[in-house]
Amino acid sequence: MGVLGTAVAVADVSFARVVPFLTAERAAVVLGVDQANPAGVVVEADPGHRTVGMHGQYWYRGDYSFAEHPGGTLVTYRITNISGQPDALIKVWQRKVLRRQQQDVEAFAAALPEPNQLGWSVR
Repeated sequence: MGVLGTAVAVADVSFARVVPFLTAERAAVVLGVDQANPAGVVVEADPGHRTVGMHGQYWYRGDYSFAEHPGGTLVTYRITNISGQPDALIKVWQRKVLRRQQQDVEAFAAALPEPNQLGWSVR
């Protein structure tokens, strides 16, 4: 069970604005599953490593890590096969996801609410 693919992109949003979302309680917002978390989807966060991830109903686990970058926030997406299916099958299935990573990150940055808009205190 190794990493099948990695994509890196820069979000045009400050890292300080992203950090409040990197908790177990708030990770679903970053992953876009905050409104309707599908049954069986597990969302996890590791604030110490600045990562969030999800798996469930899929053949893979997707993990995002976030870091400061001069252009905003560096986002790294990694796909791991957790299905027991051949790695090649998962790589083919996820090829499009990896190719559109920069577009997805730009959409993420544009849609990311300010933490105070959600009633969260920010330290």
